[in-house]
Amino acid sequence: MLNPSPNEPQGEPEQAEARVQRRVAAPEVSSAVAPDLDPTWRAGRKLAEARRQRGWTLEEVADRIRIRRDFLAALEEMNVKVLPGKAYTLAFLRSYAKELGIDEKAIVEQFQDENALTRDASVKQMRMPTSKPRSQRPWMGAAIVVLAASAFVGWRAWEANREPAPEVVASAPASGGSAAAPGLEAPLARRVVEVRAVTDGWLETRGPDGTVFLSRTLRAGDVYRPDSSPGWTLHARDGGAFELYVDGMPAGPLGTAGMPVLGRSIDDIQPLAQAQLAQPRT
Repeated sequence: MLNPSPNEPQGEPEQAEARVQRRVAAPEVSSAVAPDLDPTWRAGRKLAEARRQRGWTLEEVADRIRIRRDFLAALEEMNVKVLPGKAYTLAFLRSYAKELGIDEKAIVEQFQDENALTRDASVKQMRMPTSKPRSQRPWMGAAIVVLAASAFVGWRAWEANREPAPEVVASAPASGGSAAAPGLEAPLARRVVEVRAVTDGWLETRGPDGTVFLSRTLRAGDVYRPDSSPGWTLHARDGGAFELYVDGMPAGPLGTAGMPVLGRSIDDIQPLAQAQLAQPRT
């Protein structure tokens, strides 16, 4: 009887022995011979057809390259929601293609194009908040602060030497509410944008310079409030997984259900009109 290798799962001696016997008895198919694939096929079908031409099952390939079977199945089905992330996805894809004898570079490029995965070479490098871009001249910021402080002190001194202006007294309105002094405008309230997860879905938020402030999967019912400053954008793998609200008013879904959202500007998110709210959703 063959002894299972140390990497075989414990508690399943019969299954471990069967896998060892299958690897010993199964003839090795050389991956030097490229499989016969139709160039019009999608990337996932090319992987599945190449595996079938070599007579391998997903379990056998998983044992050979030490990648979970469900991840290999997700690559063939091109279901990126099951995969653990871009970096791992591309690493798994290269290992799988190499084992099948497929051109790694070509299959990776096709897979990214067909799944709307952002390539590092085509976009600005993403950074987490701990790696924000630093100024090339750190002393310049300190100099600007000093100059601004000096100008403010000089302006205050000049104002103090002028004749005192008449005192302005604001009378309370008849309704009992408070009124601002004449010539002064009340500060504008900053609008609140909310992203509510309808189902589990991956969401990413970037600042104006490309800095990533959120990149994770939100669970159904989670509410995220991004910064509503100009230049912020939202990214998602499934636009229908999220509903938007502005100051508590519905603003519709983030995007089309089942389709990725790449860089929707938070500036453009506005509440739905009353007429739109009255119409039944299809």
